[in-house]
Amino acid sequence: MSDSNSIKKFAEKLSGALETKKRNDGQEFVCLKDGSPAWMTEVIRSAHGDKLPDDTTYKFIERVADALANASEDAEPSDVILEIEPDPYTAGLTAWLNARVDHVYYLTEVLEEGTGITDGFQLLAAAQQKQIHEVGYALVSALEEAAEQMEDAEPEPEEADESEETEEN
Repeated sequence: MSDSNSIKKFAEKLSGALETKKRNDGQEFVCLKDGSPAWMTEVIRSAHGDKLPDDTTYKFIERVADALANASEDAEPSDVILEIEPDPYTAGLTAWLNARVDHVYYLTEVLEEGTGITDGFQLLAAAQQKQIHEVGYALVSALEEAAEQMEDAEPEPEEADESEETEEN
């Protein structure tokens, strides 16, 4: 079941369960709606990797889930992720960089790749896109795992028939 169609279906469910709220200071953040299934919490934890939950990762999870949910039926999840663009505005990119101290490591990774980027804006955009891709691939992996677990939890039609026959005897 863990093909791109099941990833799309699970992404649609996750996308519908994410909402944007405001904190007391007026700052917006993305979170799961109350009462969302436990598999969604596990998927989000997996997409965060070994980091504690943070607003940036939640926002990228939302962007990736929305993109996967809105993709065509035959779209490969990896292609959908690669099409997600970084923030086009310098203020958004610098806010991303400032959001977590470890975001500077994405800058270092881009520089180490030898891309030849010499423009600060392009460097920030490439670094942010690197994190978007990282979160996206982790999310797809977690969605695949959730789909497989759901499939494993469902009894096979033949097994259900056999158990009914046993009960009748």
